[in-house]
Formats: sequence, C-alpha cells, structure tokens
Amino acid sequence: MKELFRILRESDKLGYKLSAICGVNWLLGQVFKWQSLVFEMIACAILIKKISAILEISSNYLGFLMVIFILAVSFSKLRFGVERFIYSFSEGIVLVLIFSIVVDFPFQENESSLWILMALISIGICQFMKWFQAKLFQRYLFKNILNKAYLGIRKLKDELPPKINLFTEAAESDANQRMVMINKHAIKETYQGIVELSFLNVERFTGIAYCREAWNGVEAPLKKRFSDVDEMYHLVFRVYPFGKRMDLSFKLIRLDLSRRKAFTVEGVKVSLVNN
Repeated sequence: MKELFRILRESDKLGYKLSAICGVNWLLGQVFKWQSLVFEMIACAILIKKISAILEISSNYLGFLMVIFILAVSFSKLRFGVERFIYSFSEGIVLVLIFSIVVDFPFQENESSLWILMALISIGICQFMKWFQAKLFQRYLFKNILNKAYLGIRKLKDELPPKINLFTEAAESDANQRMVMINKHAIKETYQGIVELSFLNVERFTGIAYCREAWNGVEAPLKKRFSDVDEMYHLVFRVYPFGKRMDLSFKLIRLDLSRRKAFTVEGVKVSLVNN
C-alpha cells in the first residue's frame, strides 16, 4: 500500500489531467448515446402499438420479436471477442428492460407523433455530438500530444511529411528499435512518459497497374503488371495514468493512416476508431 501511495505521489500530473479529459470525453459520449437509445426505444414501442392495432393482434407478438432482435445484435458481437460480447449483451439487457417498461406505458393518442419527433431529434443530436466530439478530441491530441507532421496527417495545402516520418521509420527491420524510434518522434516530449504507441499493424494493398513503353519510336500497347498500390498503418496509442512503471493503461486513440495519401496533394483524413 505504501508503494502504491509513493507511486501516486511521484506520478506525472499530466497523466491525471489526460485521464480526466479522456474520462469526460467518454462520459459525454455515453450520455448522448443513451439519451438517443432511450428515445429510440420509446419510438419503437409506440410504432409497435400502432402496427399491432392496425393488424388487430396483441402487441406482445411484435414486442417479443423486438426483444429477440435486440439480443441478436448482441450475439453478433461475439466475433469481436468475449469482452465486446459481454458489454454489448449487458447493453442489450438494459435496452430490453427500457423497452418492456415503455411498451406497457399508457401513451395518449396525441402524444405519439411528438415522441417519434423527439426520437428523431435525439438521434440527430447524438450523431452531431459524436462528430463534434471526435473533431474536438483530435484537435486537442494533435495540438498537445501527437506529432501531426511526423504521422503524415495533412490538409490540402500543407507541406509533405518531413524526411524523418512514420512511414520511413516503420521500415526498420528490428521491431524493438522500430517502436522506440516511432514513439520518440510520434509523441511530443512532454507526454512521452505517459503515452505510448503500443501496437502498430501494417496492411499492404497490391493491385493491377497499366503502363506503356516506347517501342521503335511508336507508342506500345498497354502492358499489365502488378504493383503495390498503398499501405495502411494502424496505430494504437495507450495512456499510462501513473507512468509506464505501473502496468495500468487504457486506449487513447487508434489511427488508420494511408502512406499514399500522406505523400499526395490530396492530404490524408484521419480515421478515428474507439472500438
């Protein structure tokens, strides 16, 4: 216990600050997500009641199908791993409980349209906040923590990546040396004690290319050959709130970066993945 308190006292306060920012960002996302889901369940319950009345059947039949659908979505997450399934299944159980309560609630006839409209508005708010949060979080990360130029993340008019960049250093054959170099340059010095590039996966895309070669002064016919079209770099950064001495961390962000786009005038858009 004394050792734990000593580590807490000696830990970089930036770790606490970054953890708090990530926690608030996650919490806000959950609030807007769940308010949208609650209104969706209300809208679904109202629609099921209306459809059941039109078909002159009990709403229990369609309600049961709705419950099966919600749980089936959870089981579809099994392919992503047990942890993802447990989280999705728990979420599904909560949605089923909300739906079960709402479907038995005596809504007034003139309230139906209002609740459906509110559900549509809540979905719109959720999608907007998801986009806005991602933009705001990216702005904070690339301004304070990650080296945007080194990673090849650029806009249309930005300069090409510097000579020392992610794509050249990722070619290092020694895995340990490769990750050490990338961590040194991808993360700003202030945060190198608490942020780490923990995983780096590379995908290579090979396709068909056509070219012409001069042939006795006459334009030759098209020749087909295979060539590497692009490489995708999948980077996962993690945060160590108490420093890297303690093996306690959480995912900060995952970036999917294209080598081809990083070196073209089109620039590169960041694919932000928090799953």
